[in-house]
Amino acid sequence: MTRSRRLSLAFGVFAIVLGSDAFFWHSRDWNTASRLMLSYAIVDRGTLEITGLDVHTGDKAVLHKPTVRNGKPIVADHYYSDKLPGYPFLAAIPYAAARGVLRLPPHPIGDDRARRYWPADYFVTLATSGLLTAGTAALLVLLALDLGCTPAASMVVGLGYGLGTPAYVYATLAYGHQSCAFALFASFLLLNRPGRGPDWLRAAVAGFLAAGASVIELQVAPVSAILGLYLLIEAGFRRKRPATVFAFALGAAIPTLGMLWYNHEAFGSPWDMGYFHHVTFSHVHTHDNPTGLTGPDWSKLGPLLVTPYRGLLVYAPLLILAVPGWIVLLARRAWAMAAVSFLVCVAVLLVNLSYPEWTGGWSTGPRLLLPLIPFAMVPVAAFVSIGGRWTRPILALGLILAVAGAVEMLLFQGAGARIPNDPPARGRSRPVFSQPLVDAVWPIWTGETPTPGWRFGERFARNLVSIAAPGAVASLPPAAQALQFLPLVVLQAAAIVLLWRAAAARESGT
Repeated sequence: MTRSRRLSLAFGVFAIVLGSDAFFWHSRDWNTASRLMLSYAIVDRGTLEITGLDVHTGDKAVLHKPTVRNGKPIVADHYYSDKLPGYPFLAAIPYAAARGVLRLPPHPIGDDRARRYWPADYFVTLATSGLLTAGTAALLVLLALDLGCTPAASMVVGLGYGLGTPAYVYATLAYGHQSCAFALFASFLLLNRPGRGPDWLRAAVAGFLAAGASVIELQVAPVSAILGLYLLIEAGFRRKRPATVFAFALGAAIPTLGMLWYNHEAFGSPWDMGYFHHVTFSHVHTHDNPTGLTGPDWSKLGPLLVTPYRGLLVYAPLLILAVPGWIVLLARRAWAMAAVSFLVCVAVLLVNLSYPEWTGGWSTGPRLLLPLIPFAMVPVAAFVSIGGRWTRPILALGLILAVAGAVEMLLFQGAGARIPNDPPARGRSRPVFSQPLVDAVWPIWTGETPTPGWRFGERFARNLVSIAAPGAVASLPPAAQALQFLPLVVLQAAAIVLLWRAAAARESGT
């Protein structure tokens, strides 16, 4: 396949995933607001404090600082985001652009009436989580083609990731997971795949992305270290020039220094962090243990992988093919690709097993495992690239698993994407959903419990149809209100069929 055709296929997948992400506009929660408020404070007021904006989140850090009020010295509370600054710094770029182009007003201070929906939330989320998820899907298409996949199989890999795993849900939320996933995966491809441009430049960009991911979410630091170690080994075997190691380190220094600068400006020391001053989870994140990690709790391995509660293989069934895919990579002697993808998956899983809040709180699936999914898709791509008489059966299996995941993710998206994990406490009647799809999501779609008390308001998540035609959607009988998602499914199916036919025509040379 020519380079232009490869890029056309990747762009087609990119456009389908990004368009699907753009359909949803989820309400805020504490996790998203803690990041967005810092972006808004930076652009609107030129400050790193979120004081006045802190009313939108309980995920925040507080410092007690001397100040002067009404001419009298007092000690006042100053609020900051509890999160690392990587995602808010990234989100500040599209936010500034949206402010200028769309004439959006600055976010109000001390006013919680903008809590659930604020126009900038939608555009910033789409330009970060949505755009980078679509970018990761496109990179997976290119990698699948490199591994010998047909164009159709490459589409299954890219679209299976973008629409058939929890990546789809978190592409529509202002969390840092999808930005991390893109940065780490792009870093790996820059180090692993041959490409245009000087090796040192590719290594420098790879280092910037690897460290940048850790500045977004500290728990992926082991993955950044694995990528650096991979480059060192390659240089040791003289498959990479020593200069690339220096370039990688130089690139990694930029986001690292940015985080240290932020810590100094916000908290008074480069080594201080928002987690040290957490308002809500100070029992988990402490000065001595800012990440909150302990030893691995192996009893959580099953729940994180195979149970309906948070099982990765339940929420992303396509990843079942990763295990035979690693065998295929080893049989092909693709040692580096097999080793790095496997070690990254193990590292992210171990971190999650070692975290007291391993469930991820209100979520769809095991959200803290999201950065490993692109790396788990590498062996999936290897498996569906098997040729000969197994080509069609394997492709059919991959397609079935991808569609099953896509249907499941659409159900979670429509139900608001964030399902409670809380155990019942004295005086509360909030339920425990051991099977979120059956216990929480499906009753919303069927109308059995259309507006449960844990939901943020509407029965279904706000979307382009409900925004464009609210009266038409409201006039539908309760049993038919799910039809608001039909235009999305029809457009997705039409776009996929057109791209599939175009890819098949190019493959046959017609």
